[in-house]
Formats: sequence, C-alpha cells, structure tokens
Amino acid sequence: MALQTARADVTTAPSHATAPSHAQSLRSDATDTLQLSPELAELVPGGCLRPGGSIRIGAGVGHTSLLFRLISEPLARGAWAVIMGLPDINAHAAVECGVAIERLVLIPNPGTSWLEVTAALLDAVDLVVVNPPHSCRPTDARRLLARARQRRSVLILTAGNSSDSSNEAITRRVWPEPPDLVFTATGSRWQGLERGHGCLTSGAITVTASGRRLNGPISSCNLNLSQKPGSGQPFPPVTATGIR
Repeated sequence: MALQTARADVTTAPSHATAPSHAQSLRSDATDTLQLSPELAELVPGGCLRPGGSIRIGAGVGHTSLLFRLISEPLARGAWAVIMGLPDINAHAAVECGVAIERLVLIPNPGTSWLEVTAALLDAVDLVVVNPPHSCRPTDARRLLARARQRRSVLILTAGNSSDSSNEAITRRVWPEPPDLVFTATGSRWQGLERGHGCLTSGAITVTASGRRLNGPISSCNLNLSQKPGSGQPFPPVTATGIR
C-alpha cells in the first residue's frame, strides 16, 4: 500500500520533515475534488479548499462532526484523506456522517516520527488531517507547509476531540505557524430527546470561519447534522435509551 511504503521509507531523524520521492500516490487527478459541502462552501472564496493550503479546526463541542463534514464532499468527489493522531475517531460514525470510508485512512498513533510520517503523507494524499502529539519547531512547521504547497495537498490541523477550549492555546503552541483558514464549531443543538427516552430527530452546529485567506469579517453558517451533506435527505434517527 502507498501508506505502508511511505511509512517504511521515511527518515527517522525527528528534526527533518522529509519524505521519499517514490512513495506511491493516492491522489486524485480530478480538478474539482476539493469542493466543500454547500453550507461550508458559502464561508470561503471559491467554495473549496485551496490545494497547498493549511487549515485548523478548533476544539469544542461538534469538533468531530465539523471534521467529517469538511472532508465528506472532497472524498465523495474522488479525493483521499488520512486522519492521524485521533485514536477516538470512529469509522462507523464517519460513515453515518456521509464520509466515503473507502477513501479514508486512519492512523491512530503515528509514534514519535509524526513529522516524517506527515511529510510522506503530503506526498501521497489530498487531505492530511493531523493532531500533533507534541510541539514542533517553526522550521519544521514551515518545511511541512512548503511540502503541502509543492505537492498541492491540504494540511488540516486539529485540536483533538476534547471540548476543553484550552486545547486551542495548546494547539497554537504545538503548531507555531498561522493557518490559512480556521473552522470552529461554536455550539450544538439537538432535538427529539425527552426525559430519559426518545429519538434524536435533528441536530445542528454553528460553524465560524476566519483566517488570512478571508478578506473580510468572520463568517458563519449552520450545519444540519441530521441531513446528508448537500442532499437535504435525513439520516436514519438514532434511538437513545437509559439517559439520566
């Protein structure tokens, strides 16, 4: 596999974010694969992720749902994605959120050589989602950003799955370079549950977008989590029992 080849051949020195030139590519040849879902497309110029760009997803409630929605449309159009350093990501939940799981690779723990693994993945995959396990030097961060631009991949940095807003400051210390775009889920709303029983009938999160790529004020939209992206068709309801 491409990722096995990449991981086997990366250098082991942690101070060098280098990758093999012969790693097999999973990249799609289509030019429109980075188009976003209709709701998120309204927040950014061109309605798509820019090849070679960098994105940060802020911590908070709805973080994982936002991540799934961000990558769902590109994967549906033929792109490939890898999520690295998020062991709590559930593949079944990704499918239920409309993610084409056959085009998604999960690497729960990249180990101590995460910089080298990330560099190799940028050579081979359209969307590389990383939760940095520890701080990297500014020179290493800039080297990875340069590789993303060269390979026209998108580097997506996360603050982990925790709802603790302090993770945001931690992420900024771990990754010292400002991203092109920042997407943040600012709240979630669910309907359908009564006192200890019922079915979830609808859910939504508010998403804000900011960053140097936007030439104006912070923009926001509401994501309906109970509908398949861009289709208006609802997901099957999930029955909840035993809630106190």
